[in-house]
Amino acid sequence: MRRLILLAGFVLSAVSAAVVAIAQTPVSPPAVPAVEAVPPAAPRTLPAVPATATPVTPTAALNEPALGQFQPLNAFPHPTQSAVRGVLLGSGWMTRRNQPQGRFMFGFIPALGQVLPGDHDLKQARGALGLAQAAKFSGDEKEAAMASQTALALLAATKLDPADPNCRVPVHSSMLCNRIGFAATVALAIYELPNADARLVAEAERLCEFLHRQCKTDGSVQYTDNASDDSTKVDPDGMNEYPGMALHAIMAGNRVKPAAWKTDVVKKALEHYRAAFRTKPQPLMAATLTPAFAELYMQTKNADAAAAVYEMNDWLCGLQISGNDPRTPQWAGAFRAVVDGRQTDAAPGTETGLYVQSLSYACTLTRLTPDLDRNQKYKVAVTDAVQFLTGMQYVEANTRHFETSFRANMLIGGFHLSPNDGNLRIDATGTAVSGLVRFLSSGAEK
Repeated sequence: MRRLILLAGFVLSAVSAAVVAIAQTPVSPPAVPAVEAVPPAAPRTLPAVPATATPVTPTAALNEPALGQFQPLNAFPHPTQSAVRGVLLGSGWMTRRNQPQGRFMFGFIPALGQVLPGDHDLKQARGALGLAQAAKFSGDEKEAAMASQTALALLAATKLDPADPNCRVPVHSSMLCNRIGFAATVALAIYELPNADARLVAEAERLCEFLHRQCKTDGSVQYTDNASDDSTKVDPDGMNEYPGMALHAIMAGNRVKPAAWKTDVVKKALEHYRAAFRTKPQPLMAATLTPAFAELYMQTKNADAAAAVYEMNDWLCGLQISGNDPRTPQWAGAFRAVVDGRQTDAAPGTETGLYVQSLSYACTLTRLTPDLDRNQKYKVAVTDAVQFLTGMQYVEANTRHFETSFRANMLIGGFHLSPNDGNLRIDATGTAVSGLVRFLSSGAEK
């Protein structure tokens, strides 16, 4: 009997405590403190297009989209509206990450309020490239100045070749930062700057001369440091990225400073890497080679270049995840990875920006060749990819659970690494912005 009385007393005490707790006003969790005392940037508005503005010709629009073209923004399809906002918010986030010495704060872990370790020169260069392209798109002089400053800071990791003052060589080993990828991305960032300083362009040309020296007579690019290396054995995965990056930089340089050797080496590479892709296709290989071969077609009307672009992007479309895919419908619009020739269910991420860029170039070519069937196919694919990509951007709607100042300064505009990883990195946002800018000049944005 005594036990029953004690038990009843315990239950009544517990119930009373629960009632009191329920009656109390809930206490909000402590706000995450802002780590930077930077005032939130004022939102940018789309400038009005003067009534007397000269119509943009198709060729100019394909290569240099302008923010004023998208006025009024609500007249454009939803993916285009998302892409424009994505570029503006993304570039705003990158400018807030830019530091006095020119480099970006590498990354951030929102859940912990901590800086992400692992700073890397190539990832810094990708951020500079994205910011340069965004500055050209928006006409923002501050962004252009910051991208120029970052390019200058990164050039400090290179040196003039003592034997040839017309060649600039990265100083670090490819074991730390792949020299081909780094030189190519810094050169691309400079070429993409609006009204780039002539001295910076001269340095980009010196970097391209370094890339030139890595182009072999069989059309391949030596992307490891020792000339005697078989690059495909020393760094097998590097073949999917670095050669395409080098060839893209060379063709971008040819648009700014034409030279016969530039188109010659890319024509040789076209045959070599087209065969390599057929032997062992990879999505990143398709995405990094497409810009170079598309530029080759646009600059020389080389029919084989257009055929290679179509071949790679037709295959890439086959990797796209549809909304009714029973395995991962939440990843609709993204692309499956390929390992040992087989598709995998690895979570897609901001590398989708590279695929958006690739399909956008391919869509551009369908307007020039022309190829109406592929135009429609690529347009559907790239707009779906844009919707997936912009879904990984921190915006007002998905950051309301964070403290206001922290949200405005550290999150809004950045692209997190994947649907499963909320961390931020400068190269991830730079890659996403690069893809969106290219989409806005592809023709698929209309």
